[in-house]
Amino acid sequence: MKTTTVMLLIGTTLLLGNPVLAEEHGQEATQHLDQAVERGTKGDAAGAAVHTEEAQKHVIEQNAEHPYTQPSKQITGENPKAEHDKATFDQMRKATGHAKKGHGKEAGTAAGKAATHLQEKEQSK
Repeated sequence: MKTTTVMLLIGTTLLLGNPVLAEEHGQEATQHLDQAVERGTKGDAAGAAVHTEEAQKHVIEQNAEHPYTQPSKQITGENPKAEHDKATFDQMRKATGHAKKGHGKEAGTAAGKAATHLQEKEQSK
């Protein structure tokens, strides 16, 4: 009986992903984006780039561990998680681009917008 229960739990975890790990990656990404904003505000473009890239890795891991489905035909407002996810990656790309050009404040602003979209994604259905 115990073996069956353990196997069922393992199978369910593999099938549905591990929401606990996904949540941890979301928190790590948020922390890195907050640090990117702080570094960007201080004019440290290189620091903002490093933290934004780390945040991006965590968001990718979060999506891999707890995926959501995207419809083949995109209708605005139909899948808010996907829309906020796309906006998060767009803003992180902008933050990294600004940081590589040495524009720390702009990188921090874009990282802040990415953090906002990430939080809204977490709160979406």
